[in-house]
Amino acid sequence: MAIIHQPTLFDMETLLTLEPMKRYSEIFSPLPLVKIVRLFDKPTRMGRPLSLNYEATFKALVIRYVEGIPTIKALVKRLNEDLMFKMNLRFLYSEHVPSEASFSRFTHVLSQHVDVLQTVNHVLLEQIDAINGLFSEQLAIDATHFSAHDKAHKTDNPKLPSVAEQLTMSSEDLMRTIPNNPTWSIKKNSKGKNMFWFGYKLHLAVSTTTQYIVGSLLSAAFVSDSSVAIPLLRQVTAIGSKPSYMMMDKGYDVTAIYHAGHQLKIEPIIDFNRRREITSGEVNEHFHPTCFLEYPYKYDSVDKRYQALKFTSPQDKCQTCPLRDEGMCQKVIKIKQTTNLRKYAVPARGTQAWEKLYSLRSAVERVNGYLKNNYQLSNVRFNGGKATATHVSLIQLTYNAVKFAVERLTKKQLLNV
Repeated sequence: MAIIHQPTLFDMETLLTLEPMKRYSEIFSPLPLVKIVRLFDKPTRMGRPLSLNYEATFKALVIRYVEGIPTIKALVKRLNEDLMFKMNLRFLYSEHVPSEASFSRFTHVLSQHVDVLQTVNHVLLEQIDAINGLFSEQLAIDATHFSAHDKAHKTDNPKLPSVAEQLTMSSEDLMRTIPNNPTWSIKKNSKGKNMFWFGYKLHLAVSTTTQYIVGSLLSAAFVSDSSVAIPLLRQVTAIGSKPSYMMMDKGYDVTAIYHAGHQLKIEPIIDFNRRREITSGEVNEHFHPTCFLEYPYKYDSVDKRYQALKFTSPQDKCQTCPLRDEGMCQKVIKIKQTTNLRKYAVPARGTQAWEKLYSLRSAVERVNGYLKNNYQLSNVRFNGGKATATHVSLIQLTYNAVKFAVERLTKKQLLNV
């Protein structure tokens, strides 16, 4: 039996050809690390002097994901035993390697300022957008689960506002309603069997062309995917992303999400979840209108003035139709999209254009798998939601920074050819 390997999201070989010091420099050069270092500034010059190289310590935390170092203990061991690794991270020869306790205190400070990590990532995304137009790419949204390090225990899950209620809430209030403590949850696996886990969900918004992570939110495991869609959409548009389409699976097929997308001028391309809904004879399974003999009309275009979908009569069927000379059938039928935002997308459901757009959703699935297999998303070594949120933010920043470094190096090589 042949083994088929999933292709990587980007060619790491380009980066690996560089010496470690140059490789790390390419990764960190776009990042405003001064924002991180300032978190550890002393309020006064009095007292004990600073004894830790905070910039190098932060770089070590990031490179841990790049080099696949599983634990902080293993990172400290590598720094102590590999002098070149220590120097490549810009630790001075005379400086002591931070202990596990020092890394723990450092990470604790970061967990109190996750917004700073998000700001650093935002600065990085703006640079990426300036080069390749990232913020105009389409978005794919999905969630993935992973287990917590905390000891599993019974949890009382709070009642969250409905997706419809979220439409009238401010972004700040919405963010406060998302719990990020570990909880129990259940879902069906690919074999249809129930799977239980105690932990979290990571909700990602990924660009479908270049596959950068444009937005992410961490939630408790019990939170439904649809409950985080609106705050995630607001997050990515707040930083400047202006996609024309957003692709989601049927777990997001909620009327309020369609309305939220249209409010932000984004067309939702979401798989339809029928929920025992019966299609009448007046439309087919894709909600295209049908003639008297129930042949579906063909989607033609959209009338942008009225935001109405235009369907034309099925000419191939009309040629042999016994009613063609009776004057009973309309040649053109227009349906306003606002009649039902769930049923009437632009382009219309069931067309090749709609299917082509929906296929772009695989981008977020690939990134989810890549973060778990290559960036230790499932390797949570912290207790509590704040520390795990820091872990997730560092992974997102590392992934985007490494991908951007590979992109820049590839372009340099092409220019030199």
